[in-house]
Amino acid sequence: MSPKPNPQTGDPRPSRAPVAGDYGGDRRSPSKAKYPASPETRGPVLEWHQGSVTNSVIGGFFVSILIFAFGCLRDWGFSWMWTMPALWIFVAAPPVLWYFLGRRIGISAGADWFAVKGGHVDVYELTKVQVVGTSGGLSWDLELADRKGTELSINLREIQANRDLWDLVYNGIAHSVNRGAKTNPKALDKLKLR
Repeated sequence: MSPKPNPQTGDPRPSRAPVAGDYGGDRRSPSKAKYPASPETRGPVLEWHQGSVTNSVIGGFFVSILIFAFGCLRDWGFSWMWTMPALWIFVAAPPVLWYFLGRRIGISAGADWFAVKGGHVDVYELTKVQVVGTSGGLSWDLELADRKGTELSINLREIQANRDLWDLVYNGIAHSVNRGAKTNPKALDKLKLR
């Protein structure tokens, strides 16, 4: 656990935080990015992340392929394509929908705060740090709550995509857990907080 960084400069930067997988990835260029601004009376944005739209569209195409395959398996062939042409909407829609999901606002962090579109938490004053499984255990969400009552939930993969941002947030999580923040076994295991 590193010392708490200066809220204005972010120095000293925290040591590398453990990650649950190899999530390093691309992100939008700063000129096109949309991420939450620094909360009032808080230090500046030190790190931010917003996934690329290209990755979102590729994910949409993957979902389209799954829907197409399901239709073929369900009817044991391709007859559904001609007998029910309206079903093509379900095959064609995911890349378009995922494009708009990829344009959503990203995440940002300062030395002692973490923000998503809906608000921000003080990472050194957390009262709850939990990891819960979603999508039948295929994905993990990090749930955070701070002393002022703000609660946030974010996909673990998304917050760990920018390692420097994750380092800032994780250091606050470690300090909060050390001071008694409520955790669950998954958080202790996935975040290596033991």
